Amino acid sequence: MSVLSIKEVSYQYKNKYQTISALDGISYEFDSGKMYVVIGKSGSGKTTLLSLLAGLSMPTKGKILFHK
Repeated sequence: MSVLSIKEVSYQYKNKYQTISALDGISYEFDSGKMYVVIGKSGSGKTTLLSLLAGLSMPTKGKILFHK
């Protein structure tokens, strides 16, 4: 049973010179009772994804759904 879903989540931010796409159309379902690890290269969006999942940031596009 899914407790957390991310559907087509994208996140963009602007710096002084350009718009940066940190995540682009990510979808995944997290199941109850399982452990997950977020891995990837530097700058791949790991911290951005965790900030979105924690509710510290809001996605530019897509939905994050918490199921009871």
